Order: sequence, then C-alpha cells, then structure tokens
Amino acid sequence: MFRIICHCLLLLSFSSVLAQELSESEIKITRRIQENLIANPEKAYAEALEVSRSENELFRFYGNYYIANYYYNKSDFTHSQKKLLSLISNIEKSDIPKSSKVYQDLIGMCVNKLFYIHKNLGEYDSALFFLDKYKKQLPDNRFNEQYGLIKVAMGDYINGIALLKRELKTSPHLKLGVGEKKAMNTKLFADKYNIIGEAYQMYYLQTKKPVFLDSANYHFNIAATMLLEDNFYPEYTKALLYMREAKSAALAGDYQQSLALYRKGKKYPVIKEYIRTVQVFDLGMADCFYHLKQIDSAFYYGEKFIKSYDKAKVSNENLLMAYNIMTQCYNEKKDTKNAYHYAQKSLALIQSTEGIKNKSLNFLHNYDLAVIKAESNQIIASKNYFKFSLFSILVLLGIVVFSFYYYYKNQKEKHYRFLKIIQNLKESKQTENIQSDLKIVIADAQPKALLDDELVEKLSSGLKKLEQKEAYLDPNFKLAFVAKKLNTNTAYLSQYFNQVMQKSFSEYTQELRIHYVLQKLVDAPYFRKYTLQAIAEEVGYKDANTLVRVFKKQTGLSPNYYIEKLENKN
Repeated sequence: MFRIICHCLLLLSFSSVLAQELSESEIKITRRIQENLIANPEKAYAEALEVSRSENELFRFYGNYYIANYYYNKSDFTHSQKKLLSLISNIEKSDIPKSSKVYQDLIGMCVNKLFYIHKNLGEYDSALFFLDKYKKQLPDNRFNEQYGLIKVAMGDYINGIALLKRELKTSPHLKLGVGEKKAMNTKLFADKYNIIGEAYQMYYLQTKKPVFLDSANYHFNIAATMLLEDNFYPEYTKALLYMREAKSAALAGDYQQSLALYRKGKKYPVIKEYIRTVQVFDLGMADCFYHLKQIDSAFYYGEKFIKSYDKAKVSNENLLMAYNIMTQCYNEKKDTKNAYHYAQKSLALIQSTEGIKNKSLNFLHNYDLAVIKAESNQIIASKNYFKFSLFSILVLLGIVVFSFYYYYKNQKEKHYRFLKIIQNLKESKQTENIQSDLKIVIADAQPKALLDDELVEKLSSGLKKLEQKEAYLDPNFKLAFVAKKLNTNTAYLSQYFNQVMQKSFSEYTQELRIHYVLQKLVDAPYFRKYTLQAIAEEVGYKDANTLVRVFKKQTGLSPNYYIEKLENKN
C-alpha cells in the first residue's frame, strides 16, 4: 500500500542486462536516476527525459520507463499508464529478440508497474489482465509476488502469504552491478517483508487472531532493521515503521497506543515530502480520534485526508473509511445535512466498486461494508421520512436477523459435518475401512448372478491391494489401467463396480482420493500449507477446481473451510 519509493528499485535485478547492452557511463546514469527518483524526483525526471531522447534505442526505453516511474510516484496514474502502454508497444515493435533476457526484463518491468497502478486503484481485474496477457512470454516466476498480492486481496490469505514467502525465499541476492549501491539492493528485499506484514494485517481482519498481528510486526521490524543497517533514509524508515505498527495497534483495538505511534512517526519532517504517506498518517489519526470520542480532532484529520485525496488517488478502501468517519462525526454533531452528504458519498463509492471488488474489500479497523451501508442508509432515511426510516430499519433488522439465523444454521451444519468427518476418519483408521456419511460408502449389496463368486473375490482382493499401495493417487488411475493391473477386462471391472459396489468407477476413485486428502490434512499439518493446486496434483487431479468440486461433492465442505477448522482445532 505504501510504496512511494519502492517500485523504482525493481531494476536492481537487471544489472547483468544493462552491462550487456549499455555502456558503463549509461549504466551509471540509470543508477543515478533510480536513486534520484527517491532523493530528488524532479532531477530524476529531467535526466530521464534527456535519456528518452538518446540515439540508443535501449537507453531510450529505460529513460521512458523512469519517466513513467516519476508519474507513478506522483500518483499521476493516468499519465504513468499511458507512458507504459506506449513503451510496451515500442518494445514489442523493436528488433530485440522476444526470447532474450533484455526483452523479458523490459516487458516485465512495464507489466509490473501497470499491475501496481491497477492494484492501487482497486481494479484487480485489470491488474490480473496484464499479468495473464504476458504470462506466456515471461518466466514462470516473474509475477509470483503479484499473484500472491491478488490472492491476499481476494481473501485467500493462506495461499497468498505462502506465495509471497516463497517468492521472498527464491529471489536471488544479486551481485552489485556497475554504479549500484548495496542499500538499493537491500530495499528490494525490505519491501518484500513489508508486503508480507501488510498481508498478515489483512489476515487478522478475517480471523481476529492476535498471532497474525505479531507476525505482521515481526516482518515490519525485519524490513526496518535491514534498511537501518544500511543507513537507508533512516528517518523515513523509522516513520514508516511507526506507521505500520500504529495500524496493527488500531486493528487490535488499542487506539491510545496507535495514536502514540502515529505521533512518533509524525515527528519526522521527511514524511511531508511524500503525500501518500501523509495521507495514511492523517487517516490513521482520524480513525484513532473517532474511536477515542475526540470528534473535533477526528473531523480535522478526516477532512484533511479527503482534501488531499485528489492529489493521490490510491485506495478506494481508505477513501470509504474517511467518508464513514466524516458521516459519523457530522452525525455526532447533529449536522444532518453533512452527515447525509457523506452517507450518500459512501454508498456511491461502494456501488462504483462492488462489481470489481465485492469479494476483495478489506476495510481497516473493522469498518465492515455491511455496517457502512446500514449506517449510511439509516442517516439518509432519517433525512427523509420518519415512517420510512422506521420501516427501513425494521426491514433491515429482519434481513439481519434472517441472515444471522441462516449463517448460524449453515455454520452449525458445516461444523457438524466437520466433526463427523473427524470421527469417521478415526474409525476408518481403526477398522482400515472407508466408511462415513460423506458419500464415501461401500454398499453391502450382494453380487448378481452375472459375476461368479470367484471373480468377485479376485477383483475385491486386487482392488484392496491397489488401495494399500495408494495407486489411486496416480493421474493414470483409470478403468483400463486398473483392469490391466487386475488381469481382467474393462467390461467385467465396470460390471463389478455397478453391481457389487453399486457405484461407478469414477465415484470409487473420488472417494478414495478425498479420503486420502481428509486423513493427510489431519495427520500432516505441513500439508495444510500447500496450495489447493499442489494438493490436487498430489492426489491425481490436474487442477484445483476439480479438487474443490469433488471435495464439496464428497464432504459438503470446501477444502479451505476444512483446513481452517483443523488449524483452529489445533
């Protein structure tokens, strides 16, 4: 969220490319522009503009990329996007071989920046569009961090954080190139730790488990320590650390501590140079003051944030939070006209973003979307007619009551199924049979006359041996494969399943595989950290969607729900 200075550092991984294609003096110029994008943006822009007019085509490309970075850091996303799209088009038309590293690096840099533009605007569908469009042209690991961020934004915190951590571990610590400083390389990795910390803060919003805030602060402190050891803008680094820890304190409900941390961070004058950072401080303090019932102060900082938002339109979630604070502040002051005004703005903003972000909005400090809607509607209704307001509240209350009842009933049924699964797994371990109410049921039907007893016994015995060897985990575990293993033909084997087992071969395979997944998730906690794709491949399915569909069919639960219950149970 707070990447005012970090994205210009992504070129650190391209030292070898620059060394191959640019002269030493040109490389030094690009390094100087990178640093000035942080320290002296206007000077960096002037130098980048000059480079963009160079006779060297590759040098021009880098100059134009830095110009796009300049506009990005200024929050002029429209101009930055226009420059990047034009640059991509020129790179694709150039004579640079598409299989070369320099081509992949240039395209990767531009796509990465476009991703962050749309992510910051909450346009996750557009962010994914650019990743998917160029995925086939670039190395598989190019966009792992971005896909992890999207998973986190969509609420898939387990897999999203796992992907971010994997990307951190596999990112190489590069040998410094010509004109490159160690602190700039360190910043690249510090940003990755901060991204993971922010993901843990969002995970806390979903689970309310304090351990995730501890994990967030742990990663924030690693990042800050790395930067301070290299003396990388120490005052700004400390200010950002206070800001991130203040957010964790507010999420935990300790608004006094949060406010104290925000005030510590604001003591560093350097934050005034970065408008997005100032915005986050203002919004955080407005939130703290509102919860501490200091309405005038909350109003001051909330209004200050909204006035500056036009200069750095980064987060619709933050803007909605500010609108809600203003609505409540005006409501406390009995100023119904302005309360009504901001309530309308809240609803309009929600409606404009719901289509894209219905499943991905994660509001800070418990500002739940449904609560904001209800509060805004209530204030708007009170502006109009008392009777209509009363009726609306009663209808809303009825909907809420019904929703809670339905949710409670649904959760109770799912919890019962979960407990039943665990019980059945214990029983199946003891009896070495797969019996449960999950549709994993072996019928007691007697064989029909079309199959003799000897053949039935042979097939039954053979299948048990294959089950013991876990052959059903093989992707090739199909009817013909099994028939060959049992020295029979597919017609007899199919007849055996239909008449004796009273199920199809496909149902039989699904039951075995899902039982394996259920049991392994109980026995091996590390297995719960796997992505659904990895689990799917482990049991013979090609993709996660197939696993989810079969898992729900067999158990009535989603894999993520089952894993979450196991984690909570432990």
